[in-house]
Amino acid sequence: MKTPLVAGSTAGLYVVWRTLEPAARAVGREDRLRFLMFRAWARASERFLAIRVKVEGTPPEGPCLLVTNHLSYLDIALLARRHDATFVSMAEVAGWPGMGKIAKELGTIFVDRERRKDAARAAEQIQERLARGETVVLFPEGRAGDGRQINPFHSPLLEPAAKLGLPVRWAALGYFTPPGQPCASAVVCWTESVSFGEHLYRLMRLPRIDARIAYGDAPIQDGDRKRLAKRLEEAVRSRFRPVPGAPAPAPELARV
Repeated sequence: MKTPLVAGSTAGLYVVWRTLEPAARAVGREDRLRFLMFRAWARASERFLAIRVKVEGTPPEGPCLLVTNHLSYLDIALLARRHDATFVSMAEVAGWPGMGKIAKELGTIFVDRERRKDAARAAEQIQERLARGETVVLFPEGRAGDGRQINPFHSPLLEPAAKLGLPVRWAALGYFTPPGQPCASAVVCWTESVSFGEHLYRLMRLPRIDARIAYGDAPIQDGDRKRLAKRLEEAVRSRFRPVPGAPAPAPELARV
């Protein structure tokens, strides 16, 4: 029952967005409409997937660079519901049927994880969006984790914040499932060990999902991107709670 509701709301909101876009563009409100429809989609997704969100700390107000750990594609719905934001995403998403097209039109900044030099191009785009007064959400781990630990933060995409001396806001994300249901690490966290379709099927079978967003108390600022990445990683780890059912942490991976 959840699948047609989510798919129907996504398709319906997309049609409304595209219908209103010419008028919004004519009065210079195209970006405002884009964020409004993105929030509406995120709100509908939370409702139809029965996601209950607990927010700890104070969400940042106004444009900023927001950094969090990454556990699932649900992270995007949680954060888009609360921020008018542009997201940085892996390039593979651009090729997803349907959702890839929408992600492009939402202004998503894509980065090819297999090409190290592509990070410089993506960093330039991040800097341009920040200069335009947009909030940009970045997942510096690069890939979604299984919820057992915070993986090392990669620094290249933090170059704009370091170069411009921008304070970076941060938060820790987590998911939990009701008693008697499969653990969140198996059905909510998505590490690409299973296909997107299979993971979505498992996710839709959950009666409810509990989510936690723990915002940091103060932004972090540093002129060295590698040092900035390390400080943000430590800050997010300080507010992170391992997802129930996740295996014991593995040795820390090499930092980039």
